[in-house]
Amino acid sequence: MVTETWQADDERRARMARLGRRDTAPELALRRLLHRRGRRFFVDRRISQRTRARPDLVFPRARVAVFVDGCFWHWCPEHAHLPKANAELWRRKLLANRQRDAAHDAALRSEGWKVLRVWEHDEPEHAAGVVERELDRWERIVSARESTSRS
Repeated sequence: MVTETWQADDERRARMARLGRRDTAPELALRRLLHRRGRRFFVDRRISQRTRARPDLVFPRARVAVFVDGCFWHWCPEHAHLPKANAELWRRKLLANRQRDAAHDAALRSEGWKVLRVWEHDEPEHAAGVVERELDRWERIVSARESTSRS
């Protein structure tokens, strides 16, 4: 009988703990690029009481939350693969990760956040473009509101 919970042995748990959950190379590349372009943000910040999600980048005034998802852990549609050892266990674990991501996104959106997800395989320029388009859209909305309130 297969258990429905994810359990790792002590060696695997220790190895996974060393991987860390922030400051990955794709995340750092995106942060550097956005910072060079004059964008300021918070890193790895909890923004909701309803979910434990901690977006990789947070733009609080614009209410934009950015996640840089790893292809393996978030089961990228382009690069998804399951390890041969314990394939069913990994399938359940990675599916649970995707379901958790969807629940986090729904909770944040219900609180008025714009949730952006980019993949680790996305070029930093492309990912930065996605983020900046959303920030520019927010800035246009704020400018329009300010100009109508002045008249």
